Amino acid sequence: MNDNRKRDLIAILGIHDSSIIDSVEAYAQSLNMAGRKANDYALAKELNKRAADIVDMIADAYQYASQFAQTINIDELNRSYILLVNELKTLYLRNKELSDIETSPAWKYFDILEGFEWDINEYVYQNQNDAGYSHIAKVNKLCIISGTEKPEYTPDLKKLVEATDKAIAAYRKQLTGQKRTTVSEDRNWFIPEYRFTLSDDGTLLVNGVSGVLKVKKVQAGQASEKLLEQAKNKPNELFKPNLGNYSRNISTTLSGLGFSGTLKELFFPIVSNSKGIKFRPVITHKEANEAGIDTTELDGKLQSLGAKTETKPIDLNDIPF
Repeated sequence: MNDNRKRDLIAILGIHDSSIIDSVEAYAQSLNMAGRKANDYALAKELNKRAADIVDMIADAYQYASQFAQTINIDELNRSYILLVNELKTLYLRNKELSDIETSPAWKYFDILEGFEWDINEYVYQNQNDAGYSHIAKVNKLCIISGTEKPEYTPDLKKLVEATDKAIAAYRKQLTGQKRTTVSEDRNWFIPEYRFTLSDDGTLLVNGVSGVLKVKKVQAGQASEKLLEQAKNKPNELFKPNLGNYSRNISTTLSGLGFSGTLKELFFPIVSNSKGIKFRPVITHKEANEAGIDTTELDGKLQSLGAKTETKPIDLNDIPF
């Protein structure tokens, strides 16, 4: 401790024993270190969430709409992702608890998006890797234990998070807008039903035993597998899943598996931590329409992958006489 600081503490505390002053200073430093670590964990969680969402979004885009994804400018998304990964690397270098987490996030393999879109797609879909959501669950455990779940941002980090959220929203909007233009609302065909299947190897399939649309793959023994197994055994029934000490939000777990947007509306019409979930393995086109579910984008994906379609019946009201 420098002499000026020691004099200040002596004046404040009214204690002249140097050994006591040194102990007070050491204790204060340990508290400050613990506070910094706790905030680092919370920061890591929030930055990891965004990095995983970006990886997941890129993998999904190049799996189901590559011809459109390749036309979208990703400069801002790529810039935000690079800066996110750079901040995460700094956090992990100074926190052994973070670097020691066994489940590795995708950003440890991909620190840039541009030029690696297909590699990211292969990493998630072909090699059945997690974009980083399992890793986030372990980081969240550190946050809970440390007692800090919401971080305090520096001005620069706050700007980065805000810019990242903006870039994610812009990319998603462009991709969704382009995909929707490919399926006309007045098309003369429709998908007769939407059917979800969990294959023996844990792959999530939509519309087909062989799998027309492969959503994701669950890992054996993980909470996500337990959730889907319990749901499969209680179709069309509202129930509370038993996941032991699992603390992650159920809705977030399903989103991490690919059940967001239309897929979530179709197969998991009710998702609530307090009320439970309702799993619907099969829903017809008519039922989806009556429920107000917009399947335009999903129909385009399924048709392009060879799913069975039917021709719309002629409506006599449309005949001009």
